[in-house]
Amino acid sequence: MRGQKNDPKRQSTMRKALAAVLCRRDDHTVIEECRRCGTTLESEVTCPSCGSSDIVEYRIR
Repeated sequence: MRGQKNDPKRQSTMRKALAAVLCRRDDHTVIEECRRCGTTLESEVTCPSCGSSDIVEYRIR
């Protein structure tokens, strides 16, 4: 987990997820996240970080 803290790709996806929630233009926002490592995903079936297929989808209204 120590190396993930400064990972620019991870920060970029977190920034996109926050921007999607805070600057949303529609009625709801969907965020996908890996249950195993917590990586925020963008419409993927498996996590690129850990390879897990256990993905959760949060719908924020």
